[in-house]
Amino acid sequence: MERGARMACRALWSALLLLSPSARAEGPKAEGEPIVIGHRYRIESEVMNETRSYIVHKPRGYDFSDERYAVIVLLDGTANIHHVAATVDELEKTGRSGPMLVVGIENTDRQRDLTPSITNTALEYPPPQGAIGGAHRFLSFIADELLPEVDRNYRTRPTRILIGHSFGGLFAVYTLLHRPELFKAYIAVSPSLWWDNQALAKQADRFVIEHKDLQTAVYMTMGNEGGAMLGGAQKVAGSLASARGIGVNFQHWPDESHGSVVIRSVYEGMKWLNESYYIHDPVQVYETSGLEAFEKRFARISKYLGYEVKVPERTLMHVQGYLLEQKRPQEAIQVLQRVIELYPKSSGPHYELGRAYMGMNDTQRAEGKFKDTLALCPGHSGARSELAKLGIDPKSVITEATVAPSILRGYVGEYRYSDETAVVTFEAGKLFMKVGNDKRELLPRSNTSFFAIDWNRNFTFNSKSGRTTSLTVELPEFSYESRKVK
Repeated sequence: MERGARMACRALWSALLLLSPSARAEGPKAEGEPIVIGHRYRIESEVMNETRSYIVHKPRGYDFSDERYAVIVLLDGTANIHHVAATVDELEKTGRSGPMLVVGIENTDRQRDLTPSITNTALEYPPPQGAIGGAHRFLSFIADELLPEVDRNYRTRPTRILIGHSFGGLFAVYTLLHRPELFKAYIAVSPSLWWDNQALAKQADRFVIEHKDLQTAVYMTMGNEGGAMLGGAQKVAGSLASARGIGVNFQHWPDESHGSVVIRSVYEGMKWLNESYYIHDPVQVYETSGLEAFEKRFARISKYLGYEVKVPERTLMHVQGYLLEQKRPQEAIQVLQRVIELYPKSSGPHYELGRAYMGMNDTQRAEGKFKDTLALCPGHSGARSELAKLGIDPKSVITEATVAPSILRGYVGEYRYSDETAVVTFEAGKLFMKVGNDKRELLPRSNTSFFAIDWNRNFTFNSKSGRTTSLTVELPEFSYESRKVK
């Protein structure tokens, strides 16, 4: 496309974007179903002598497990919670990070709370108008009031990451230098380290001398800012990088503005902080160093964090799939046995182990693993199919009952737990359940216990005084009670 044509297209596109609301066609005003990104809470702070609010975004599956989670503390929560929550969830979904809670602190007086006191009498850049110097008090609020409340109300790990932009980035560095035990890592985005004649740069020099055994990580970025803004950040990053136990990554992106640099910094920063967790090519790691390489890597991660972090199931399952394709069943079996040790209630590894035995014509062991699969997931269609090929009726392994229609009709209704709604219907003499867009027939094991094909969960209907009151859902690692609401 010629340059003139490209400019014309851009001009047209800009004009379309800038159309006033009155110039756009009116769309339908249908009521929609809200999508909730988090919940806002309020806390009466004695330290701040005011009411403070914060937003908590839970990782997917939080309400369907009893796991504990690392915590991101996000400054400027109102402005940043949407994109940070989306970034963290996407990194988890693609295997680049573990799931994390995001706690976004909302502002009352941003400048006051995020800036340290002025220590220099002759300032190269005077501070802006308004209250300043409240960082020490705000840090006390976070450490002594907010974090304990979050820990009480949510299943948290001691692993915390602090994210701040501009004055928030200044505050992140201030926090590292004054309460280094609070956070395992920091993302400081275009930090205003020009503040107080770059006073924190001098403090950083002393800090690394006094904290030789500190283990932490700092990801610091800068957009197209220069002068004392860039200089202060470079000095702090350089000082911290000289410490043996502090990992530092400084990125300067002149093509980003002070505002646009935030989203890129969070995404790249979270990737960098979790680079040990994410294995780009599990097959290459296995072929180079074997199964032991995964064990050693996650042993190091566990030691650093202070609790066990398992090798992700999907990582090892990727390796075993490759080994089966390469006709190396003995190695695949070794990997699968390790997966079962780590995740004993997961049906997938048992099924794949059965397939591996089939590839070796060891039908006896294969039959045993397919039966183990059904014990964990009665509706596993793959295991049912493999057993049928072996001449074994799956119903002889997982017995199915005949339940009177009058009993089945009593289970019809709407059941709710957390943000999940299950609708049970009775159609053509059969019981069905719909969750979202997924609808399955429920197959009875008894009058009250049911399962569904390729749904890795079991269901038990609970009654009181002859009326159904709730539904117990059993997942591989967690059970919950869904209350009947209609």
